Amino acid sequence: MENVIDNKANVKAPKARKSKGLRMPHEKLGAQIVILTVTIFCLVFSFLPLFLTLVNSFKLDDQVKINAFSLPVFSTILEAANLNFSQAWAVLAPYYFKTILVAFIGATLETLIGAILAYILVVKNFYFKEFIFMLFISVLLVPSIIGYPILVPLIRDSFRIGDSYFGYLLPMIGGAQVTGMFLLRTFFSQQPKSLYESAKLDGANDFVLFTQITLPLSLPIVLYYFIGCFSGIYNEYLWASLIMDSNQTVTTIMHSVVASGEIKYGASYAMYLISSVPLIVTAVISMKYFKSGEFAAGLKL
Repeated sequence: MENVIDNKANVKAPKARKSKGLRMPHEKLGAQIVILTVTIFCLVFSFLPLFLTLVNSFKLDDQVKINAFSLPVFSTILEAANLNFSQAWAVLAPYYFKTILVAFIGATLETLIGAILAYILVVKNFYFKEFIFMLFISVLLVPSIIGYPILVPLIRDSFRIGDSYFGYLLPMIGGAQVTGMFLLRTFFSQQPKSLYESAKLDGANDFVLFTQITLPLSLPIVLYYFIGCFSGIYNEYLWASLIMDSNQTVTTIMHSVVASGEIKYGASYAMYLISSVPLIVTAVISMKYFKSGEFAAGLKL
């Protein structure tokens, strides 16, 4: 009996060793080297602008002009940091928190209006529903920049709300709500209808359905869209430069002071680094959902 067992082990062992020797094409050593090389190159290329911004913000102007790719000199790091960041903050301080607040309000309204439209087009039944949806979609086919020659005189002369944050946000909210509706409608339509039917039997109205069922079940994708809207409003330069005069944003004031030469190299890099803090914070917050299964659940199509 023991001999039979040993013979079976001897027969199966070569097969096991043979199966371990089989590899998929992407598991071979050469393919692994190519994959790692491409991945590392793309990673370095992606982090290079941030690395240069961080390094040069701790260097004096002469050091930046000599070699922008060199590391800071240890003996002058504190001097350069104090000089650069103090100059940068003096420029950004009057506009920094106002721009964050405006971006937050705009992103909230864009997300909320888009979610309400998506809820209506998914849950409610009314005449010409699909036709109205197609009209909304047609807006996405037109580049937003084409409307600037009409929007600028409309906001400045007709509505007389130019050089105001309300005039700055109004066209952006009007255009972004369509994108939000299109994105969120896909995910709202996948939610179980039985939940809505059960809630309606318990007396829930549309406000309860929207706030306690629709939004909580779609929180990852709603948060993802909100962060995208926040970044878009915070980083907007072209529309802000056309509509703003005295009430500038972070992007417009950075461009104006750099173009005028009011601050030099090191302070410019420090200014870019300070302005990126809100975007880094929002990215860190969103990483919780990217890393967990909640975001993956929200992306099921």
